[in-house]
Amino acid sequence: MKARTVLYVLLLLVAAAAAVLSFAALRDLALVCGFAPWLAWLLPVVVDAGAAAGSLVWLGGWSAEPARRFARALALCLLGLSVAANALGHGLAAFALRPAWWVVVIVSSVAPAVLGAVVHLAVLVGRPDDAALPPEADDADADLGLLDEHGLSRLWEHAPAAEPTPQDRAAALIAEGAGRRRLSRELDITEYEARRLIAHRREAEPTASPERVPALNGAGGPS
Repeated sequence: MKARTVLYVLLLLVAAAAAVLSFAALRDLALVCGFAPWLAWLLPVVVDAGAAAGSLVWLGGWSAEPARRFARALALCLLGLSVAANALGHGLAAFALRPAWWVVVIVSSVAPAVLGAVVHLAVLVGRPDDAALPPEADDADADLGLLDEHGLSRLWEHAPAAEPTPQDRAAALIAEGAGRRRLSRELDITEYEARRLIAHRREAEPTASPERVPALNGAGGPS
């Protein structure tokens, strides 16, 4: 028999024995704290299942780093809680003591607290991790010279210009002095719509400044 097989067998025996002993101690503590006998067994299930879920995500290596950090904290907290609860339960039973009121409050709050923590862990595990660009991709772009000294892409200089919008095209034609017929033909609109565009453009133009009025009068009037 290989050493690894022996190790796995011993690990299985220790895990089974520890699970049974911890289950019994937590169940007895739940009974002492006022849980009904048919519900007391759920307390060790909540604690052990929550610790197992946290350990699985923490040691699995297949989830994002935020999920692994939270899973590690959850697993360690629940393992510590299990150790403390086992010690407390045996101490109360050995000396025939009744738990203080704050002990009952803490034990009663374990189940909803673990539920909220496991739900939060599930959300972290299911959250996509490809929203941000990986750091290695930024390093590769920098090595290829695609980023300037400000961290911006040099490819913007060679990017094609954006297509002009219909509003930009209409403004350019009106500025060139196009009439309603040309606007209708170029923009594929009716002459009525073209006339309204011209009128709207003229209303939006600022009035000529006083300095330009003599020049315009001199250019259009008799010399």
